[in-house]
Amino acid sequence: MFASLDAFARRLADERANTLARQIAIAEIAAPTGHESRRADMIARSLSNRGHDVYRDAVGNVLARLPCSAPRVESCAPVVVMAHLDTVFSADVLPPVRRDGERVVMPGISDNGRGLSALVELAELLRAPNLVAQMQHPVELVATVGEEGDGNLRGARGYLDQREAVGASAPTAVIALDGPGDSLIVHHGIASRRVRVMFSGEGGHPWAEPHAANAVHAAGLAVAALACFSDAQAPGVTVTVTRIGGGESLTSVPARAWFDVDLRALDASTVPRLHNTVCRLVERERGDIAVTYHVLGDRPGGSLDAHHPLVRLAADANIALSRAIPAIAIGAGGNGGGTHTDHEWYDDTDASRGIARALAVVVGAASGALRS
Repeated sequence: MFASLDAFARRLADERANTLARQIAIAEIAAPTGHESRRADMIARSLSNRGHDVYRDAVGNVLARLPCSAPRVESCAPVVVMAHLDTVFSADVLPPVRRDGERVVMPGISDNGRGLSALVELAELLRAPNLVAQMQHPVELVATVGEEGDGNLRGARGYLDQREAVGASAPTAVIALDGPGDSLIVHHGIASRRVRVMFSGEGGHPWAEPHAANAVHAAGLAVAALACFSDAQAPGVTVTVTRIGGGESLTSVPARAWFDVDLRALDASTVPRLHNTVCRLVERERGDIAVTYHVLGDRPGGSLDAHHPLVRLAADANIALSRAIPAIAIGAGGNGGGTHTDHEWYDDTDASRGIARALAVVVGAASGALRS
């Protein structure tokens, strides 16, 4: 099957410049989590312009269902290809695109400008009659909202919840296009919890009441304790203080302070234990300051066995790629770095390989390869 996609690989190579131009145009549209509508409009138009029926679901995802050769398509379990719409950046953090040699530098150019551009490219390629004839499952393309940070996977959860609510068949496979790359196969879902820790006291005047309980001091001591705790973690566990704030004025003992902490682990059962340890360390450092905790998001973990047919399909394609045969990937091609910073970059060298590999895994899954 991979060899039969040679012509598509050549076509993708010819289209590289257009794919990159679309990627830049996507990244230029601000899409903070919770405010993805303008970018969603662009993706919806792009999918519709390629002849697909496009609609929005109740949470704001953009969906397009592609045809297959099987009868009673509506009852078939789909192969779902997802790419998230949102970014970690606020609307005002959008410096203009710049070039640095082969690199395109701008926030969101890789995560997830590349995944979304590849999603649109797949929408074009999967219209080909010879591919449609192979596919026994329909393919659903889903541009999801709320993937980053406080979004807590709202779009992906909503999509699956809505299918379950109407009694629709569960997807036969879900393939995420997230950022660049053409080799990594991620088959573990990392469990995570994001917690806001809030400190409050009476505050006071720094000269008249210098010994008033200081919420910022308490928060700082707690962050220092968590930094030591983080450094002691084994591989597969991370503890990261991601944001911090507090204080009322330049000339006040702060009455309020807060920080956010991101807890992640390959083993989902570890996350509650991490949460308990964070609370214990904070309580040790808080002094006379009151502390409250608010969970901002919980993401369940999970894993797919390395020998599952979907993972094997990806691995087979990696071998094919090494022999110059178009293959598959979870990444969408090219290379990138500086993710989640304002100097995020993307290099388009050999980028068509990633979409060719993604095409192969989608067609393979939709053609029944997962039953082998």
